[in-house]
Amino acid sequence: MSDYSYLYDEFPETISGEQLRKILHISKRKCAWLLQSGAIPCNDSCKSTRRYAVKLDDVIEYIIRTENAAEKVQPQRPPECFREQLNDVWFDVPDVLTITEVSAITGYTPNAVDRWIVKGSLRSVIVQTGLITCREWLIDFYCGDGYNIVKKVDMHLELLRKLI
Repeated sequence: MSDYSYLYDEFPETISGEQLRKILHISKRKCAWLLQSGAIPCNDSCKSTRRYAVKLDDVIEYIIRTENAAEKVQPQRPPECFREQLNDVWFDVPDVLTITEVSAITGYTPNAVDRWIVKGSLRSVIVQTGLITCREWLIDFYCGDGYNIVKKVDMHLELLRKLI
């Protein structure tokens, strides 16, 4: 958590929506949403220009609140038995897999699999025919970064329901 006293030197006690936008480095649309939803308390004059008046104390309180919320969020970890269960489910999967085969097994698009490889989440090796990975590395991925994929495909969700 940082000290935000420098904001009192740069901005007045009550700031406009535009100044709020500059402090938080956000878009006009997000700024309007934060103010209209009540996430940051403000006085709304309902005029078309200089509509919002926001207390600088409320802005600093919002920044600290969001920092604390971000610190509390940690990636979930799969249960200890998850790796063994994946080994049992994928026992008939070949040891060496191409991107297309990984896509077929997981239900994700080849582009998604390629992004995992480029990002470094899924290990791979370059061979003459292209990129390949192995079943163990795919299981490592599913037990690590893959477990925390936000938008899971139906095959992934079904696998999780069956195993956990």
